[in-house]
Amino acid sequence: MLDFNVLNPLLDAAFTGKTTWLEASTRYPLDEFVETYYATRPRMAGALENLTDAQVAFASPVHPFWSISESVTHLIYSQNGYMNQMLEISTSQIPHAVEAARGLGQGAKPGIPVAQLRIRLSAATEQIHTAIEGTRYSHDPEKSEVNEFFGVCTYKTWMLLLLSHELDHLRQVIAMRRVVRSEHI
Repeated sequence: MLDFNVLNPLLDAAFTGKTTWLEASTRYPLDEFVETYYATRPRMAGALENLTDAQVAFASPVHPFWSISESVTHLIYSQNGYMNQMLEISTSQIPHAVEAARGLGQGAKPGIPVAQLRIRLSAATEQIHTAIEGTRYSHDPEKSEVNEFFGVCTYKTWMLLLLSHELDHLRQVIAMRRVVRSEHI
């Protein structure tokens, strides 16, 4: 598992264009990205603990973050796009997700009750774990494709992008937890 003191500067360099996502994905072994992702998803589930429906629905008029409901539903919906890309670039026979995000912000839904968010996140976690385990050893590491947003991507690049997206929304959820608590919601 990658230490966040190592991972965060790497992701920052890719986000800001100081390096490409492809280059960033070559810096560490695939298993490091996978294990870090696997350790990150439970943190998202844990961030939903002890929250009320009002707290996950709260949208701050002064903070630039989505509500917790929006962050989690977007994360769940958009993981299908990453999963499809990983399936596309591997030799797996796992079926593609029918609904997958094709642009920024898709799938974000406000006001989903926290119990539903937990159920949906759990199901999405099982789905993405199945896809990762069904593809991580059945891809050609040299195979790449060009993506309009991220440039040249290999399987490993898609795994890094999935991890990066997860961490971005985990940070948003943690920030919103602080906001809802400070607002006494």
